[in-house]
Amino acid sequence: MDMISLPPFRSGIFLKLLITLLFIFIPIYLISFMMNKSGENIIRQQILYLMEQKSSFFVTSLDAEFNRIFKLQTNFLNDSDLQDVSIRPDSLSSYELTKAINDLHSKLLTLSESSRYIKEAFVIMPNIDRRLSSTAGLSPMDPAQLEDFRISTTSTNGLYMKDNRIYTVLGYPHVTKTQYLLIIELSVPAISRELVDPNEVGNGASFLLVRDNAANTNMIVSSAEAGTEKMQFMAQSTVMDGNVLEIGDKRYMRFIESFKFANWDFVTIVEDNHILKPVYSFKKWLWILSLISVIIVIVVSLSLRRVIHKPLHKLIRGFKWVENGQFDLNLQHWNNDEFDYLYRKFNTMAGKLKILIQEVAEQSKRSQNAELKQLQSQVNPHFLHNSLYIIYLMAQDENYAGVSEMSEHLGEYFKFITQNKADFIPLEKEIQHGKTYCSIQQLRFGSKIVFRIDIFGSPDVWEVPRLIIQPFLENAIIHGHENTMEGGFVNVRLFIEPDSLKIEIEDNGKGMTFEQLHDWENKHSGTHALEDHALWNVHRRLQLRYGSRSGINLQVNRYGGVTATLSIFKEGDD
Repeated sequence: MDMISLPPFRSGIFLKLLITLLFIFIPIYLISFMMNKSGENIIRQQILYLMEQKSSFFVTSLDAEFNRIFKLQTNFLNDSDLQDVSIRPDSLSSYELTKAINDLHSKLLTLSESSRYIKEAFVIMPNIDRRLSSTAGLSPMDPAQLEDFRISTTSTNGLYMKDNRIYTVLGYPHVTKTQYLLIIELSVPAISRELVDPNEVGNGASFLLVRDNAANTNMIVSSAEAGTEKMQFMAQSTVMDGNVLEIGDKRYMRFIESFKFANWDFVTIVEDNHILKPVYSFKKWLWILSLISVIIVIVVSLSLRRVIHKPLHKLIRGFKWVENGQFDLNLQHWNNDEFDYLYRKFNTMAGKLKILIQEVAEQSKRSQNAELKQLQSQVNPHFLHNSLYIIYLMAQDENYAGVSEMSEHLGEYFKFITQNKADFIPLEKEIQHGKTYCSIQQLRFGSKIVFRIDIFGSPDVWEVPRLIIQPFLENAIIHGHENTMEGGFVNVRLFIEPDSLKIEIEDNGKGMTFEQLHDWENKHSGTHALEDHALWNVHRRLQLRYGSRSGINLQVNRYGGVTATLSIFKEGDD
């Protein structure tokens, strides 16, 4: 049997790789000793940075939650039920007062349940000598408690600390606090549960330092598991200055992250030796890892070119095919090794990518349809009560013809609303629904408001989303003619073309200010009465279905009222 002749050692690739490794590793080992000290500092700085980031995230989250609670409290201060019960109780009947108190209690309960950091929300109302709480309900007022909160010195956000309890105090009026006080007690146990467990950062502690500058006192809020010894340790750390603390025979690093919402600090204390633990084990593992690395590299280098280069080149070529959009691939590898697994997973990945691309395209279409249905479902009639009341008055006046006419129109109206569930309907049906709505309102307002609908063109060529005309008729009546006593009108004009549809709803009501028009043009919904959900939803529905050119435009007309123009262009039109 012939022996395979190997190349001489001095000219073989093994010697070349070995020499190359020596040239690489010898300088690395020499430099590692020089970098040891600087490495310790770098690792320390990185660990400190990560801990500071963790502290910053915790403070930012808690700060945002407290700011949200304060905004809710500020908005609640002007609640109509709260002002009726606290300021004008004599103007309410017994039923109205009881209902207002019950509604107010429900709102307080909702406020207290809006955040896990709220323990109790309550109102002190001197005018009726009562205290209404989200937890205890209605009870007699404690004059001492009222006076204590009134004279308390709070921060700009109304924070007040007493007996290791934290409150946010707002009064009405804000300066004198004479009419009522709205107070939220923050849950100290809930805040404690959110604090980082000190065991996660070694022999140290994490706590909140709550300052009361007015009373010149501090309060420490620690994690729920902190014992007496840990509390003494935290209290001792608050009287020391600087970021490096010497407590006993140990050295500690202290991080302080301040809150924006209040005069609070989140303090984290870590033992210095704990920070350097990874550095102490680094040297030993560096030697072990280096030795293993040299052995592995020497062994692997003998077959590197034959075993890795060719399959890797083939795999790279497959990625380029995928990058160019070719997903029907089937890479083959004849050896039962890692590349066989990679090739099979690559083929599976290419197939799944093809399926995912198709699913994403389909999901995008479904998402758009779902949003369209959601917006469409939000447009509902709001005048059932008024219509039934008109029928009641007609019946009282024995106007049976009016009752019959009103009932007929109301039946047609709700038949359209409840039975026609199609996303798109013929324009003629939408126009007929608008006429029905106008007829109902004509019976309601009589000669105060005159309604007119003019059609230019044939409605047969168009299908439109349901309920795109009624919201604007309703808006013109509610917001435009709310104070009209006579001479009011609402005109609807439809200009119908095969490729475009324009609907104008014109009224001579009170109109809009420049600021309101500017808000509408900038799509800032909810800033005034005209920009309610119905108008905004119609605008979104038109744009979702017909593109960005379609939509709603509002402008003040020559009569001083508002002209709303609905423009629709069929898809594909420029």
